[in-house]
Amino acid sequence: MKRRAEDKEEESTTIKSSQHSTAATHTATHTDSKDGSGVKATAIVTTFTISVSQATTTAEATTSPLPQAWDGNLHASLETEPGSNCPTFLDGVLKDPSYKACYPLSMMLQTSQGFFNAQKNLLSIVRVLDATCAANVTYCSEFFNTAATNLTAPQNCKAEWDDGNTAVKEFLFGMQAYQMMYQATCLQDPKTDMYCFASAVTNATTASNAYFYYLPYNLTLPGSTNPSCGWCTQETMTIFHSAAADRSKAIARTYVAAAQQVNTICGLDFVNGSLPKAEASFSPVSMPSWTILVFSLIGVLSFSNFL
Repeated sequence: MKRRAEDKEEESTTIKSSQHSTAATHTATHTDSKDGSGVKATAIVTTFTISVSQATTTAEATTSPLPQAWDGNLHASLETEPGSNCPTFLDGVLKDPSYKACYPLSMMLQTSQGFFNAQKNLLSIVRVLDATCAANVTYCSEFFNTAATNLTAPQNCKAEWDDGNTAVKEFLFGMQAYQMMYQATCLQDPKTDMYCFASAVTNATTASNAYFYYLPYNLTLPGSTNPSCGWCTQETMTIFHSAAADRSKAIARTYVAAAQQVNTICGLDFVNGSLPKAEASFSPVSMPSWTILVFSLIGVLSFSNFL
């Protein structure tokens, strides 16, 4: 039985950015490389800047509607050519009854203002986790694997994917990350019966723990990361290690560097420091031309960039 969020209500915190959300200062270098599976990969170097401050608990934590992915203007972010079927395809995924039944947290992490607000309050984020963790993960994983494959089909969003459209990349990474994010965010600390994810995003003293949940989105840990060397960190990295066997997923490009950082702080072999044996992709995705460009990107990403 989970410890109810009410028991820890006074510990509720919020994560803020330069505007009103999580901010990330990116220094990204894309390189052309191939792993053992023959899939071209993109190497990313990312620095997060996140400040954590106390939040105020309100009655809205239990009465407001559950947050949804892409609660801003998705179509404005697509920048598609006239006649493109991509907006229709993405709308179809979001409106599919299976999508609604799965209520995927993986699709909200980078795209939902409502989800960002939910992380400000322990009651709110536990309510979201209760809903997303109630889904049938086997059925939902199959749904999102199929949708991820269909997204890059020529008749859907292949042109936008090849062009490196940010919204399409976030959509695809969210679907590819569904199963591992379900497993990672639904973990409950055996000592407290609290969701590891809820503790990570609402605990001001261990803010670095929240960084790990961005690894499946092609974002790496900042060099200053100082995680808790506990059960939640170890189990979360074990889940990501297993998922990295599918080399088409972004986690296969971010896991090793993160594991090395964790082991530097928590001790040799605290987590597995190498990739697992490569397996065939469950949702094969062709790698677009933008992955082979060599360039540096310096900028500040706030929540407004995702809407």
